[in-house]
Amino acid sequence: MNFKFHHMNLCTDNLPRLTQFYKTLFDLGTIQDQEHTVVSGVREDRAYTGNVDFLTDGDIEFHWAERDLDTGFKMKQFVNPMGHGHFCFRTDDIKGFMRRCDALGIRYSDYGCWAIPGWHQVFLHDPDGHVIEIHQPGVFDHR
Repeated sequence: MNFKFHHMNLCTDNLPRLTQFYKTLFDLGTIQDQEHTVVSGVREDRAYTGNVDFLTDGDIEFHWAERDLDTGFKMKQFVNPMGHGHFCFRTDDIKGFMRRCDALGIRYSDYGCWAIPGWHQVFLHDPDGHVIEIHQPGVFDHR
């Protein structure tokens, strides 16, 4: 059995702000195909009726969605998939990324190499407080 990361979903109370943040910081494109035009709100048998923006870096999908804390209750389920996590982008230029954050006025924590040998790790919050890791592998000698 094989697995491949498909998408990350984040929920927000301000979809335009969150979408613009990620599109600007990471140069993400918009997915506009038939599969991604299905909107739950047009179907009466769906509990979730929020708007969703579908973005991509060309390989991975990101589904930014309007927060709905009641989806689990409406579906009579314990888990509400439309309500938070930590996710990561890998880069080949961590210093350039930090310069971009500085230019955009985005605060971040530079952890350097602390958890994974050789990785330079930077952590920041998006406008809704979600934690993002950005790392570049092979930066530090980890012998």
